[in-house]
Amino acid sequence: MFSDWETRWLRSSEKIKHLYLRQPCPGSGTVFLPHFYVEVRIDFNDIRSGFRDTVHLNRALRLNSDNSEALWAGDEMWEVDPKKLTAVKPESARVASLPEFVDADFIARMESSFLRYLLRSFSVKAYRNFILDIYSHPGESRDDFIRRCQELLSGPMRRELDSLHEVFMRRLQQIGQKYLPVDDDGPLDAAKTVSQFRNAYYSSSERIASFFLQSGCDENDNTMLFCDPPAENEELQERLSSLEWEAKRAIAEVKQSYEDKARSVDEYLIHPNLKDIHFVRTCILWMPAQAA
Repeated sequence: MFSDWETRWLRSSEKIKHLYLRQPCPGSGTVFLPHFYVEVRIDFNDIRSGFRDTVHLNRALRLNSDNSEALWAGDEMWEVDPKKLTAVKPESARVASLPEFVDADFIARMESSFLRYLLRSFSVKAYRNFILDIYSHPGESRDDFIRRCQELLSGPMRRELDSLHEVFMRRLQQIGQKYLPVDDDGPLDAAKTVSQFRNAYYSSSERIASFFLQSGCDENDNTMLFCDPPAENEELQERLSSLEWEAKRAIAEVKQSYEDKARSVDEYLIHPNLKDIHFVRTCILWMPAQAA
């Protein structure tokens, strides 16, 4: 003869599937408690962001006659590894009483409750760069997304720096036209002075070129940091030093501008639509009391 709750359990087994959570070494007489178990597949297909991904949810909820969707956000819900489920009851297990309210209608109500919870509260997080108007890929972290934005911006930044380099080279040529004679004919002392001026001019030209060649998106690159204005010197040297300092400052401003663009990232939450949600299975899951 079976007790009343055992009879209900046998009858429910005819309509409702029962599974058990395997434990490595369940103790003798381990008590298994009943839970509502649901497996869901969500096929995200967000048109705005182009985000496409499939998420599998495996959840167990302590049985409660209240089927409010708020239960799914509480501390009585657990993630379950589906690989640890079995349809065979452990030999040493003792199953607790199955509540009287558990029947096929209850399972259907719990499915509806979980569906409402998913539609209202569940989401996956992506990232959006609103300047580039692009979104992160599934599984792409915020840091990886920013690095991808930096790579996309490296081309435009390089072109802007090249244009800026041409501006500074024209300004350098104007300085050369003012201070450097066309030829070196003249007294020896004057020729030495012109030679020194020319060396300073070409050295400055090489340094300015190196500033632009070394520029990049590496935020740890300290080459382009702002520096103090040069001290007063001979007129040519002062003009050259000032031009170098302005080049450094201009490069730093361009770099910072593109770094800000790459980091113009915010979170973008994607909620499932009804057509995205697919119930794989629902059943009663018996879990060891210590696991629950």
